[in-house]
Amino acid sequence: MNLIATSGIAKIDGMGVGVVRFTQVMETLSCAILNGGNRRSSSFFIMQVNRDYSNDDPASDAARVRDVLGLPEDSVGMMTAAEVEHVFSIAVGECNGTEVTAIATAGLSNHVVAGDLLENYPERRIVSDSRAAHLAGTINIAILSPVPLTEEGKVNIFIPLVEAKSAAMAERGYRETGTTSDSMAVFSPVGGERISYTGTGSDIGIAAARAVRSAVGQALEARGEHPVMEEPLRLLRNNGYDIGRMRSLSGSSVPEEEFESLLVEALGEPRLRAIVDLALFSADRADSMADDGHPEERDIIIRAAEDYTGTDVGRGASTVEAVLTAVSRYVVRGNE
Repeated sequence: MNLIATSGIAKIDGMGVGVVRFTQVMETLSCAILNGGNRRSSSFFIMQVNRDYSNDDPASDAARVRDVLGLPEDSVGMMTAAEVEHVFSIAVGECNGTEVTAIATAGLSNHVVAGDLLENYPERRIVSDSRAAHLAGTINIAILSPVPLTEEGKVNIFIPLVEAKSAAMAERGYRETGTTSDSMAVFSPVGGERISYTGTGSDIGIAAARAVRSAVGQALEARGEHPVMEEPLRLLRNNGYDIGRMRSLSGSSVPEEEFESLLVEALGEPRLRAIVDLALFSADRADSMADDGHPEERDIIIRAAEDYTGTDVGRGASTVEAVLTAVSRYVVRGNE
């Protein structure tokens, strides 16, 4: 079923607007700035705003763009600071004959790990912004279901959408799961036999996830996005290794304050920092594979840490524990 009548990029005040007009009025559930919630809609758009955009009533700006474009009053609208004319992406996913269309824009300058406190957000934003002046954030996603959905079906399908978005990021090396301003919408036809189960085990859920992974991936690649290097002590703390625990792993009598200074200095070495980052990023996978009788990945990571630090920690501990033991011993060597 072709649900898109027209699609393309318009320009309003020098900013790109990705516009999709539907072949029929659609039911929608979304967290969009304009006409969000549970309603019906004839079209959808994503408008670009300045990277420092601030307005207590963003819906009024979206409504103005809608009106300038001559779109119906029921149009659903989202915003992004990403360059819409470059990253506006439409992709189709298919599973057992079921096709779902995804529409996305993606930028990651304000990307975070879901659940983490934004304790160093300003620093992360500065690092991200310094890469290139044109990069800015927000991942906006909409999908078009080929069949009517029940209320629970509309909610259920957000699960494969979110997981597919994060999968697209993970495939490109991101630890983060999204940005602080992501927005999503589900559109489905009105009337007819409705589907209730749309999760990751259903044909429609699989098709939706494939479409989203493709659309988000295309948008990220169009911008040349790549992960931000995180502050190593923060990574250690988030994984349960504060200064006290790291010092304990070293078996050292060096005072804690001195140990912290030595650790910070050591983690300034690019290769050591890379080993720690690799261990933290891939430890769960390596340990799981080792538990299943395939220890090769864990052995490679631990051996790299041992070779660089000149230590021998054995293979009795988990990947992270072994690597950080090697690092901790390396930190205090010659300082006791």
